[in-house]
Amino acid sequence: MRYIHYGNDKFEINRFEVISNDSRIPTKPYGGFWASRVDSNYSWKNYCIKQGYDIDLNKYIIFSIDDKARILSINNCKQLEDLPKLDDKRRGYRDNLYTKLDFERLSKKYDAIEVFIGETDELYFQLFGWDCESILIMNPQIIITEEKIPL
Repeated sequence: MRYIHYGNDKFEINRFEVISNDSRIPTKPYGGFWASRVDSNYSWKNYCIKQGYDIDLNKYIIFSIDDKARILSINNCKQLEDLPKLDDKRRGYRDNLYTKLDFERLSKKYDAIEVFIGETDELYFQLFGWDCESILIMNPQIIITEEKIPL
């Protein structure tokens, strides 16, 4: 499987930010490396075009992932039930609208989380902020970069 990250044209491992839970955005962590599958119908590129974002889509990195990588694939809300969550009181959240995963704990078990957000509206709302089908790389060692190939 091939993935694409927009915004950079070269992967620099020394700039990788380690995953940490982020109290500002309850459904996403701070850090990591984000991308979409190259052939996704619900990709970051398509989302940006649809939303009219002014972003340079000519800067990108295409990569694949090591076959031994531990990837958590999520395509429905039922899968969220048994995953570790943040304690709302400890983090100061006031609502129960979203699923607030404990990304720090998940990063100890998995190298990446891939979410197929386009498959169900319910999943989109539970993980509000994951605006497209995407993969969150939590361990940069699994990335296998490729030469830039025109899309």
